[in-house]
Amino acid sequence: MKTRWRYVVLTCLSLCAVACADRKTDGNSGAEGSPVQGGTVVLAGNGDMDALNPLVALDKYAQEVNRSMMFIPLVRYDSVLDYAPALARSWKMTGDTGVIFYLRNDVRWHDGKPTTAEDVLFTFERAKDTATAFPNSDYFTNWRGAKVIDSITIQFTWVPHLDPLAGVPFLPVVPKHLLDSIAPAALRQAAFNKHPVGNGPFKFVEYRANDRWEFEANPDYPTGLGGRPYIDRLIWRIIPEAAAQATEIQTGNVDVILTPKSDQIKMFATQPDLSVMVKPSRQFANVGWNGKRPPLNDANVRRALSLAIDRQAIIQTLRSGYGQLAVGPIGPYHWAFDTTLTALPFSPDSARTLLRAAGIYDRNNDGVAELPNGKQFVIEMLHPAGSAINQDMAVMIASNLSQVGVKVVPKATEAATMYGIIGSPDRKFDAVIIGWESDFRINLRDILHTSAMSGGFQMASYSNPRVDALIDSVGRVTDRAAALPIYKELQRILRDDQPWSFLYYFPDLVVTRKRLHGAAMDIRGTLLNVGKWWVTPAAGGAAAQNDSAARTPVQDSAR
Repeated sequence: MKTRWRYVVLTCLSLCAVACADRKTDGNSGAEGSPVQGGTVVLAGNGDMDALNPLVALDKYAQEVNRSMMFIPLVRYDSVLDYAPALARSWKMTGDTGVIFYLRNDVRWHDGKPTTAEDVLFTFERAKDTATAFPNSDYFTNWRGAKVIDSITIQFTWVPHLDPLAGVPFLPVVPKHLLDSIAPAALRQAAFNKHPVGNGPFKFVEYRANDRWEFEANPDYPTGLGGRPYIDRLIWRIIPEAAAQATEIQTGNVDVILTPKSDQIKMFATQPDLSVMVKPSRQFANVGWNGKRPPLNDANVRRALSLAIDRQAIIQTLRSGYGQLAVGPIGPYHWAFDTTLTALPFSPDSARTLLRAAGIYDRNNDGVAELPNGKQFVIEMLHPAGSAINQDMAVMIASNLSQVGVKVVPKATEAATMYGIIGSPDRKFDAVIIGWESDFRINLRDILHTSAMSGGFQMASYSNPRVDALIDSVGRVTDRAAALPIYKELQRILRDDQPWSFLYYFPDLVVTRKRLHGAAMDIRGTLLNVGKWWVTPAAGGAAAQNDSAARTPVQDSAR
């Protein structure tokens, strides 16, 4: 899965073979008039991006910038989620055991050096190296060999398995000549991550920690891949407070808000200069329980905790109804999603029954349940600092669980620190509120298989031999018909075991100024066609100040 950590991609709160479309209350795609070249687009996010390096990025939007702006994957997903050429102009499957990619010969790194098959080989070797801690390593578990045939041709071989190319669009190629001197284990700390050199449609210009990232159009981006972007500059501003974001977009200092509060959406939709988009996503919110901490290692206790959380109230109160109850880690957009499986209900009485059966109840009538050893059942719950929705969610969950005698102590924690805590093999935490964004290839091994217990993403320290066997077996099948019943059994067991409390699936909410045109956003991502974004020339004011660069009409035929 990505696993992208973001509500942490981990969405600081990467499965699908069906067409997906945007759902809009007011959109700006397909705006009348011809695109014009020039100007600046300013985006506002509520947190900094961790690394502009595809091998180590955990943040959802860092991963989007990596694959849509800074770097190029071998292939991309098209609008119906088929594979489309990107760095690879074409490819040939060699039966069910491999593929040969034929690369474009006109792609250069932003320092002028050509992108070659050696870069591709280096990228995939580093991704497979466990020391790199690539967050989607399961993409290539079954990939066995690679051979550079010439500078623009590379062959991969694998053990036959389901959807072997599904992860390829989520691993952009990185420059070997700039990264091969860095040990895999040191890649996460590389200076490159904050000063990247890519080969995509935008070039890195500047980074100011916790303030902004700045990019400029790549004038040498190949015409066959879309050519030079229409806009001259893209600035990613970090604005944690929702109220400040609202002020900035209303005054024209910001063109896009990527993480508006859901209760602001109705207000934004009434403003004539703004557009609102409700974009399908692959995200779900959850509470991760640390199975190394008794009694959280007991499936009945975890299920009791989930039964005691009023998840529908969280959706209505904190997301203004934008979301649906989650059943498990496979979302409803995916072909493997079990439509017959229902989410656990909100049932405090059932929760109390399960807790008492585990010997957990309020023995002295002080309002807090005691464990069998006599200690109070107290859970410290981490959540990302600076995120209002996560803070409010922690308060609501604490209130819910107090009704069944469980004391929850919310603890706001800086995101990078929190990732380090929950990703450490020591697992020195009780619980964490987090969001997860899945890719089109299901990866349950890294997050739920016993063999991954010491890995950075098995935060639940969950172990179930039947789940292990099912994950192993689905990795050996080669068609969806054989995989579907395996995935259905997995979803049922995970729904009952609750290694995480699966809270809800939720869409992306995006607000844009109507001067921004051509922004197509769907389940593949928010920035997927950023090279085709363009802005109406501004007559004056803040927007005009952003757009100081001269503009000229652009013919769209080459794009």
